[in-house]
Amino acid sequence: MAVLSLVPSYDELRLTVLSAEMVLPSLTEDEQIILSCEISSLPTYNCNVVFQRLEVKNEVAGQMCFQSSRPLVNTEISLDFAAFEKLKSMCFYGEPVRPITLYLKIAKGREIKNGEIIMQDNDFVLNIFDLSWRHPLF
Repeated sequence: MAVLSLVPSYDELRLTVLSAEMVLPSLTEDEQIILSCEISSLPTYNCNVVFQRLEVKNEVAGQMCFQSSRPLVNTEISLDFAAFEKLKSMCFYGEPVRPITLYLKIAKGREIKNGEIIMQDNDFVLNIFDLSWRHPLF
């Protein structure tokens, strides 16, 4: 008889921020923060992370969409108002002395082994459940 864990197990991906910008997609939409990042376990891939405000808290904070045909990962993360404002103010501090690091908490899956992403010959999506960041002060 197998015992299944009721607590989901997670893995963590580390992203290093290369650049950041504020974007207003249109007059009918809210502003977004877009970060261009490098994934530590996939240094040859570019990762665009789009942060947007969301009033209602979902179980899944966002998703990472991996493309097998291109070295590009598109990520969307929804933050509540307070977290979005924290991220926004951090971006307005100016360029830090060292890069900002994001840590994404994702569900374990067959695409990840020991914190390393295993690229396959097909597109796949990873769900993001939480986020933390490190912003160097000096």
